[in-house]
Amino acid sequence: MLRARWFALLAAALSIGVAATAAAQNPVPDPSGQPPPPQPFPLPTTLPTIPGLPPLVPQQPAPQPDPNQPQQPPQQQPTLPGLPTIPGLPPLIPQQPTQPQQPTQPQPNPYGQPYGQQPYGQQPYGQQPYGQQPYGQQPYGQQPYGQQPCVQQPYGPPCPSVQPVVPLVQDRTKLEMGYLYGASIAWGVTTGVWIDLEAETENPGLALIAPALFGAAAPTAMFFLDRPKMPLGRPSAIATGIMLGSGEAALIWTRQYTTAKSGEEWGPKEYFRAHVISSTVGGVGGFLAHYGLKFRPQTSMFVGSAALWGAMAGGAFGGGGSSGSWSAWANDGVFLGGLIGYNLGMVTAAGVSAVWTPSWNQLGWMWGGFGAGAAVSALVYPFYALSDDADPRSGLIFQGVLSLLGAAGGALIGAPESKSQTTQAPATTMGIGNHPKFARILGPSIMPVQGPGAGVSLVGELY
Repeated sequence: MLRARWFALLAAALSIGVAATAAAQNPVPDPSGQPPPPQPFPLPTTLPTIPGLPPLVPQQPAPQPDPNQPQQPPQQQPTLPGLPTIPGLPPLIPQQPTQPQQPTQPQPNPYGQPYGQQPYGQQPYGQQPYGQQPYGQQPYGQQPYGQQPCVQQPYGPPCPSVQPVVPLVQDRTKLEMGYLYGASIAWGVTTGVWIDLEAETENPGLALIAPALFGAAAPTAMFFLDRPKMPLGRPSAIATGIMLGSGEAALIWTRQYTTAKSGEEWGPKEYFRAHVISSTVGGVGGFLAHYGLKFRPQTSMFVGSAALWGAMAGGAFGGGGSSGSWSAWANDGVFLGGLIGYNLGMVTAAGVSAVWTPSWNQLGWMWGGFGAGAAVSALVYPFYALSDDADPRSGLIFQGVLSLLGAAGGALIGAPESKSQTTQAPATTMGIGNHPKFARILGPSIMPVQGPGAGVSLVGELY
């Protein structure tokens, strides 16, 4: 079958060649009678080549392409479906010359927009529409991934409670700085007065220079010390240290003045000298104490208040326990008891502050309780008027005891601060409402004893 088709195709090709040769040898005569010019024998260009045999017509070398001309892509020969093509032979259907493709015009869109054009409001690919944030950037007010707010669903689980985040370190308050400015001005003025007394300046105009100069320099130094702002509690610690030092100097001076012999009493020069030394030491001590312990302003107020309560209660104890004339013995006992109670109250409050910090409400109640105890205990003196033998000065002891009980009761009545205000510092430091532990009880244990029976002991740790 295939061999018959090959022979048929070869016969058709030979017949086409013979017909072309005859037409070339017998051309159509010219009407004018002139014989046509001789024409060269045309070589067939459509004779196929048979695989395994030499070509019937010698092939001409193909023209070389011009490198300056653009190369046209080879065009694919169209074939009809169902008609096979034989390798090395031309297609059975003559090829039609291909026309260059014209650029297609955009067809109208039935919706009114041409093809390729985005409708109104739609942005091209890769471009974000107006008001929409690019990928990776969150719009204003929207939480990033992983921090989405919890929305309570009607039948879903409850949202977890989120505690407000409080900074670990807070800046000092304006009230603290006002307290420090007032204490520093007082320190500066008294220092200037001490300089005038040491220099024995008698000219009033010249005597005012040093108090004015130091009175302005001291708060100015505190202003620069507060750049950057000091942490919470440090200004009040410095100011309280200055005031405690000043009170210590005043009690020491009064004790010496009341007990010294005539002509050996300390004068104003000695008083201001002791004041400058003691208040300076107190201010530096307050700074160092807060630098190491980082306590709150309430701690400074508590220590200062306890020193005053101790001085008043100690003076009452000293006066109530004295005997003899008031001017000779009771006066000495009052100032001695006040000096002892002042230092005892200051040290006791400092020790209590290691494990407890009062709130402002508790401090207010403690002052109110102390005053109420002193006022109520004064009702004892009418009973002394009805008695002939009792010494009324012993009623001061009752007043001192009841005043201290009133202060302790105020601490119990006052409301402590919430946990959110007392957990703002790292646990490794005695920070804002968080003091270092000095002891911890782990639990009871059995303690062996001699003889029958057993004992119980508490096991703990000391820091």
